[in-house]
Amino acid sequence: MIHSLSTKIKIRIIMITTHKKHHGKSIPKATKLAIALKSIKGKQTISAISKEHNVSRTTVYLQQEKALKAANQAFEEKDDDVLFYIPVTKPLLYAMIVALFVICKSSYRDIIFFLKSIFNHHVSLGTVSNVINEAADKAAPINNSYDLSTVRESASDEVFHLNKPLLVTVDIASRFCPLLVHANNRDGTTWGVNLLDLHARGYAPETSIIDGANGMINGYEEALPDTKLRHDHFHFIMALTDCAQFLKNRMDSAKTEAMELFSRSINAKNEEKEKKYTEEFALAHEEFKHRENIHAAFKTLSSWLQYDVLQLAGKPPSERYTLYDFILSEMILLASKHPHRIDAIVKAMKKRRDTLLDITHILNEKFSVLSVKYKVSIQTIWDICELARHSFDSPKYVEKVDELAFFLGSTYDVIEDEVLFILESTHRCSSMVENFNSRLRPYLDNRKFISPKILALIQFYLNHKPFMRSKHERLVNKSPAEAFTGKSHKPWLEMLGFNCCVNRVAA
Repeated sequence: MIHSLSTKIKIRIIMITTHKKHHGKSIPKATKLAIALKSIKGKQTISAISKEHNVSRTTVYLQQEKALKAANQAFEEKDDDVLFYIPVTKPLLYAMIVALFVICKSSYRDIIFFLKSIFNHHVSLGTVSNVINEAADKAAPINNSYDLSTVRESASDEVFHLNKPLLVTVDIASRFCPLLVHANNRDGTTWGVNLLDLHARGYAPETSIIDGANGMINGYEEALPDTKLRHDHFHFIMALTDCAQFLKNRMDSAKTEAMELFSRSINAKNEEKEKKYTEEFALAHEEFKHRENIHAAFKTLSSWLQYDVLQLAGKPPSERYTLYDFILSEMILLASKHPHRIDAIVKAMKKRRDTLLDITHILNEKFSVLSVKYKVSIQTIWDICELARHSFDSPKYVEKVDELAFFLGSTYDVIEDEVLFILESTHRCSSMVENFNSRLRPYLDNRKFISPKILALIQFYLNHKPFMRSKHERLVNKSPAEAFTGKSHKPWLEMLGFNCCVNRVAA
């Protein structure tokens, strides 16, 4: 037994020695690759591969693991792949400072923190201010370089920032903003002076849509007496909507109060409290019904006013005036029952009757031209106009269109197309200037003053930033300046002197 043990020890020593001698030499890379491929294919056992290449089974497993790991890494999607390299220079950082300010509406200190976080590069507050001011100095002359003689229809408005007005004017067709200035007042003189400055650059629109601001009206009448003023419907319709919502809220509150009193009357613990809550519920229910009737009546009247009187597609002027007067008389009756809020609507309707309905006279003039051109009555043109209120697949449209098409024959489609074009190109609301205001407001921080210089930079950016989307194909991927002039321009950063063509090096 002792002899057997010593024999085994000798055999083990020989094996270890042989193993050390073999593994003292490095295995060639080609051999390792062959071992890895054979082990992955699985046509031979691990033992057979180890004997064939005179290596241990552990070595075979090790090469197999390396090969599989390499294969996984080769097909692994990496999020941190380098797309390209760019040289980070001062001009690039300065362009980023201006872009962060106008595109991201970043504050000066947020710009500093961004550059520190991304590039680990510090710039001072003074540097950021100087870079933005230098860009603004280049933007102002570009704003004033445009010829404004092509403006045919414009819209003007006033935006307030820190209790001071900003005077705004926008070209409706292109959304180009020729006027964006600080002002201490919004009286006729202030508006007149700014409009005369625009007039010196050719600004003399045929029509300008304005709200009821007296200063704006006086300014246009004094500086541009030949421009026809068309009063905006948007603010009046918004007042109707706000009043309807207020009446609905009051009705809902009355309903909640009545339901609560009803619940208390049911759950009363004694007859005395039950009687008390029942009486209070009766009064609350009566108040709820009163407010419900007021809300329902106002909602109906305001709906008629908005969709049957003020909407472009509709009846002739005479019928609209009749309906307007009827709605006004009903509103007066309603205001006697509930004067709060409704009384202000009545006063506005009395004061703005002619200005709200003047758009119908403009349509009537355009339709008169069509009437003469196609030798049909103007009433027929208005019938086609009213038909535009209905969708093409609605029963009312199909029924009426058959009648008109039978009467007019092949000319019906041509007349309808011209009527629809007139409706589309005739504006009754200052929607474009309100759209501009919505893009301007994110820059108007109530905690910070915006200098006229910085305001000029914002005006420049909004005029030269391309529209990424629009329901009008003519505006998609075009800036307001391109739509206004009909000519393309350089990228806005290049217009300010920055080099946008960054030298990119492929990874």
